[in-house]
Order: sequence, then C-alpha cells, then structure tokens
Amino acid sequence: MLVGQKVGPFTIERELGSGAMGTVYMAQFQKSEQKVIPVALKVVALGLLGNEGAMARFDRESAILKQLRHPHIVRLFATGTYKKTPFIAMEFIDGEALDRVLARRGRLGWEEVAGYGKQLCLALQHAHEQGIIHRDLKPSNLMVTAGGVLKLTDFGIAKDTDVTALTGMNSTIGTAAYMSPEQCKGDRNLTAKSDLYSLGIVFFELLSGRKPFTADTTVDMFLKHVHEKPPRLGKLVQDLPPKFETLILQLLEKEKDARPLDAAWVARMLAEIEEDATARKSAGLEAAHARKVDRPLAAETVPITEEDREAARALKGRPRKKKKAKAVPFLQRTPVKAAFLLLALATLGGAVYLMLKPPSADALYAPVERVIEQSKNKEAVTPDAKTEAAERYLKAHGDAPGERTDAAAALFRAGTVEKAEKVLVNRFGSKWRDSPEGFDPEAYAAAISAIQAEKDGQPATAAGLWGRVRTKFPDEAKLPYAFDEAALKKATWGWLGEKRVKDIEAAKALLPQLQKKVADARKFEVATAFNPDSVESLAVRALRLDAFGDKERTRRTWDTAAGIAEKDHDQHVWFLLASERRAALGKVEPDAGMTQRRALIATQLSDLDKAEAEAKADSQPVKWITVRVLARDLVEMYDDDPDTGIMTAVRKARGVLDAAREKK
Repeated sequence: MLVGQKVGPFTIERELGSGAMGTVYMAQFQKSEQKVIPVALKVVALGLLGNEGAMARFDRESAILKQLRHPHIVRLFATGTYKKTPFIAMEFIDGEALDRVLARRGRLGWEEVAGYGKQLCLALQHAHEQGIIHRDLKPSNLMVTAGGVLKLTDFGIAKDTDVTALTGMNSTIGTAAYMSPEQCKGDRNLTAKSDLYSLGIVFFELLSGRKPFTADTTVDMFLKHVHEKPPRLGKLVQDLPPKFETLILQLLEKEKDARPLDAAWVARMLAEIEEDATARKSAGLEAAHARKVDRPLAAETVPITEEDREAARALKGRPRKKKKAKAVPFLQRTPVKAAFLLLALATLGGAVYLMLKPPSADALYAPVERVIEQSKNKEAVTPDAKTEAAERYLKAHGDAPGERTDAAAALFRAGTVEKAEKVLVNRFGSKWRDSPEGFDPEAYAAAISAIQAEKDGQPATAAGLWGRVRTKFPDEAKLPYAFDEAALKKATWGWLGEKRVKDIEAAKALLPQLQKKVADARKFEVATAFNPDSVESLAVRALRLDAFGDKERTRRTWDTAAGIAEKDHDQHVWFLLASERRAALGKVEPDAGMTQRRALIATQLSDLDKAEAEAKADSQPVKWITVRVLARDLVEMYDDDPDTGIMTAVRKARGVLDAAREKK
C-alpha cells in the first residue's frame, strides 16, 4: 500500500513490518476535527485469502481482542475489509518489543523485570478471567513504551476456552522455546497455567539473557520442556533475590498443579519481593547513619582518667607526681613509620603498574572467543557486541599474525556488515530510499537495487549488483579490519558485497541439499515432522508439495517461509531460497489452487487404494512400501488443511498408514 492511501477511515502513513500473516502499517484515524488517533493497521497477506485456517485465526484474533479491555493489553479499535482483504485496526504502541531491548542490552536488572512482570501479570489475569489463554507468551509479543508501560500483544493463536479451538487434537501451537510441557504433549485441555509456565521462561530469559533450554530441533526442545530441569538462575544472575528465583522455579514446574494459583498471585509475590528489597535497603541505610548511643552515667561504669587523678591530688594538697617518660610503642617509632611509608609507596606503585599494564592477549581474546561461541550456538548477540570485543583485541594485538587475529578480524567484519545491513533493510522498508548522509550514493543505490532483486527472487541480478558494491572501493575491501572512520566506511561496502554474494551462492547450494533430504526421507521411509515456525521445515514441505503438483499451496508455503526468514538476519540464505522459488512459481489464484488440490488428492487416494489392494493380494512385504509412501505423503502434507473433504482424505490415509506399518 502507498503512503496516503485510505483504508476505510484510516490513512496509511508508513509500513511498520510484515510477516507470514500479513503487513502492519502505521495509520491515522480522524476521530474528530480536533483529534487524530494513530493506529496500527494489520492487513492480511494476499496469499492467505484462500487459506481457511489462516483466515479463521485472523478472525479469532479480532474476536478475542474485542473481549479484552485492559491498560496492559493492546486495544482493538475496528475490523473490516478493504478490497475483500480483511484488516484489524489496533492501538499503536510507540515503543519497543522486549526481545529488541534484550538484544541491545544483553539482560535486564531484576527490579526492571519485576516491574514489567507485575504489569504483565495484570494483563494475563484479565485475559484468563475472560477465558482467554494467550499460548504464545514471549518477549517479542511484549511491547514497552518510553514511559515503561508494558502492553501484551499478538493474540493470533490465543485460545478462547468458551468456544471450540481452531487446532485439532494433539496439536502444538506456539513458539517451541516458550511452550509449556502440556503444550509440547499436545494436550487439548490447556489451562491458564500454561501461560504461567511461559511467563517463567520469559522471566528467566530477561534476567539472564539466555533461554533455560536450547535444542537443535523442535522435538528435542519439546523433550527438554517435558523432562529436563531448568538451570539454577541464581548462578547466572548474582544479585537476584532468592525469593525471585524460587518464584521462577515454581512457574517452571513440569506439573501444572504445582505452579502458582494464578497470575494475580504471581503479581503479589513480585510486589512482596520488591517490598523486601526496599525494607533491606532502608534498614541498611538507617544502620549506616545511626548515632552512637550515649554511654551510661553510673559512676561504676565511667572510666577514671589520669586527669581525674591529678585533680583529686590538687584538692587534697598533695604534690603532683613527676610524670615518667612514656614508652613509645615499637610500631609508632619514627624509623618504623618511615619503613612502613616506603613499603606503602612501593605497594601503591605496584598497584598502579598493574592497573595501567595492558591486558594480556589471553584476557583480550576471551570475550572474542565467547561471542564467537554464542554466535555458533545461535544465541542473541548484537552487532555492537561483536565489533567491540574484536576491536579491543585488534587494537592491542592486531599486528600479530595468527588464528586469533584472523578470528577477531572476521568477527569485526561480521558485526560491521550486520549493522550496515540493518540500516539498508530499514531504509529499504521505509519511504526514504534516498542515500543517507555519509553513504556513498553509487554503492548505496546498487545495494538498494540488489535488495529489491533478492525480494523479487532474482538471485543472478542481485549477485551482479552486489558485485558492483563489492568492487566500488577495491583497496579498502581487502582490509581485514579498519578503525579509521573514512577507511571503515569504504571497507564496509566491500565486506557487505562479498557477504551477500556468498549468501546467494549458499542459497543456490541449499536447494539440492534439501531435495536430497526429501528424497532420502521418502526412500528410507523416515517420518517428517512439520514445524510452522521453522523455515527449513516449511522449505521441505514446499518441495514435497511442488513434486506433488500442488502449485498454489507450494507458492503459499514459500511465501510464509520468506516472511519468517526476512525478519531474521541469520536466516538470510533461507530468505533468498524462498524468494527465488516463490518467484519461479508465479501467481496462482486460490480458487484454482483448491480445485487442483482436490483433484490431486483424489488421484492419490485412488493410487493408494490400488497399491493397498495389490499389497494385500501379494505376500511380499516390499509391496507395502508403496502403500506407506503414498499414505505418508497425504498425511504429512495436508494434516493441517481445514477443508472438510481433504480432512476426510487425510484420516483415511492415516488409517491405511497405521495398518501398513504392521507389514514391515
């Protein structure tokens, strides 16, 4: 949509972001002549218009938001359609999602987390009292305004316990890293305590900067949620009150009945933790400033001094005793004091030397090694964290050749390129496409055109444009790192162009790898689990659908994969693959796609019936392989299709598959 375009009573100002479900715009609502309200306008993706399941979830989000009116829950203003495309108008939150805050800062202090936690608990309690379970609680769905007000967003997969859930039996909905054990098990009778478990995961991540469980696959993540104990948070966060850690462990109990009663109870506990901390601070402050209590005045408790004795002698008329020379203690004698002074000066000089002594290569390389390891483990590491760790090492030891210098230089280039990419992507997604100040206009124009070519699925064109970016400043592009500002700006273009060309080559090599994976799974009868949040899982399904002949759903699946990968810098290679495959398919109308799909499934069922009949008539087990392959294709590709006829076909294929497994 264009800036200034009208969608009902709303005027589009700019795009805020886009994803698999659609695009969100900032728009203005002219409530009256004097009052204009900013809104976030969520418009469903065109590719989902024929997807009944996706449309039902879109409708469900608006239906649920209509039931919720709370200062810490994003507010719904209106719903409607624009040119037969549904939209939702919601409260515009001028702030930042907590996942972005966490990526920038590493971790949050416990007081700040407790403050946000109380607000979130109030929102959850309100939703739970209306019979709404969020089911996708995570930092990216928690917006915080500049004034520190938290807003719970994204009720797209929330479950209204008063009506039938959109998902079927034994299904799992939500983001795997934050899902409760009962979600992982596919429990259809979820309760509000599922959200409390996710709340514990969110608290753990905000406080420590890491998730309690990490895994390479969704299945492994599910198993950890169900069986593995979370690590002790107190060992990761030194200043965490023990009571807060106990609360989080209670939220992360595997059995839901062992978790807190409700979100309101959690809010009260957070308030108690804050009050306890305030009381301890007040007591410490009072003790530090308290005056020394006056001594007792009883005569027997007052010590008699030499001056008192001299006064008594004078009153009695006795002569004053001649004072004896006081013996000076050994440690107070002048030579000894001088010796101690010299020793103190020497110690101070040694301390100053140690303070000013440059850190060793090992000490400077340790942060570099840590950041590299975090990146390998796919932990959140900001570009600034990469460049700062590398820069400290390179400034002290960058002249020394070796593996460490090479690794630090590579980390510095990676962080620098990532920052440049974010600037370009943000500029590309906004209405300001002109070259910003300080950017080389020619290199910038080529980069923006290359990003457009990538989005359009034209890798060869994009590679040529990135090649121009890479060679704009050939001498600086060869530098392993640079700290001079002018040289760094020129070198960044070269590093950026080189990185993006490599991404395009990697995407090209990725396709045959995935095709082999699909072929091997079919050949060796390996069941393929589907995760709608995984780009790789979506890509595998898209390839299978393409081979099956379902062009419309293939394109829609690639479109979903591209939408997810586009938002994640680390998945740029997947975005390139998805965009290229999506463009190669062209556009297929949803109605035509459904007609084609039903015909394909009918043919597959017919082939399955024939293969089953042949296998039953023949005693050879090899005949059942074809039966299992045909049945598994239908079950795994269409198990989430909401069409009644297709659901019937899938149930039949599942029954045949279960029976055929016994013939192995």
